Amino acid sequence: EVVLAASGQFDEGAFRVLRLPKVTSVEQVKSFVGPRVDADHRDIAVFHTIVDPALRARVLDYLGMLHIRSVDLIGPTLDTISARLGIPPKGTPGSQHKLDEAYFRRVKALEFSSTCDDGANPNLLPEAELVIVGVSRTCKTPLSMYLANKGIRTANVPLVPELAPPDELFTLPHGRIVGLVIQPDALRKIRRERLQIIGLDPDKAFYAQEGRVKTELDYARHIMERLQIKAIDVTGRALEETAQVVLDYLREQGCPALLD
Repeated sequence: EVVLAASGQFDEGAFRVLRLPKVTSVEQVKSFVGPRVDADHRDIAVFHTIVDPALRARVLDYLGMLHIRSVDLIGPTLDTISARLGIPPKGTPGSQHKLDEAYFRRVKALEFSSTCDDGANPNLLPEAELVIVGVSRTCKTPLSMYLANKGIRTANVPLVPELAPPDELFTLPHGRIVGLVIQPDALRKIRRERLQIIGLDPDKAFYAQEGRVKTELDYARHIMERLQIKAIDVTGRALEETAQVVLDYLREQGCPALLD
C-alpha cells in the first residue's frame, strides 16, 4: 500500500507494481524476480515487508548479488518498536493476515448476531455457532453482542409461554445452545426497574408480577430440559462473568471460532 500510494505521485503507466505475497523462502523471490531482470537491472526495484530477519537477510543478499535496488519497508519500523518496548519482534510471517481474518470474522459475527437478535430469522439458527435462550431481561442480547465481538456467530431466542420456540432450535446439537436462568426475585427487581425507566407503573404491569415471573421461569426451564442444554444462572453476575462461563463451555465443545 505504501508503494501504491507513492505511485500516485507519478504519471499513470510510468511503472507497474507486481505483488508477491506470503514470502517464506528465497526460492520464491528468485522465481518471481529472476525472469523479470533485464540486461542492466535498471528497471527493477524491490520493496519488501519480510518480518523474519534471517529470511530478510538472505533475500537482501540475493538482490544485492543482482545489483537490484531494494527498500525494506518494515525492518526500521520493527527496530524502532523493539527498541521502545525492550523486546524483540516475534518475526512470525502472516501475523497481519491473521489479524485481518480475526477482524472480518468479528464483523461477520456482529452482523449475524444483529440479524438473529431476539428470535428474528430463526431459519438462520443452523448457521449459528451459539444460540442463547432465556426469558426476557436475562441479558441475552448484550451477551450475544459481547460474544459476537469475540468472533462467535451468536443468535438469541426468547422463551415465552405463549410463543412456541422455533422448530430449528430442536434440530441443533446440544453443545451449541445455552440457557440463561435467574432467581425469580432478582428478575422481578430488574423488570420493575426497567418499567420505571420507561415510565410505567411496575405495580400495575403484568410483566413484573410474581406469578408471571414464576410462570415464565418454569416454562424456560422446561424447554431447556427438553433441549438437554447447559443452563447458566446469571443472578448477580456481571456480563463479563457470564461470557467467560459461556466461552469456557464453548471451548470444551470445540467451537471453531475459539480454536485459532
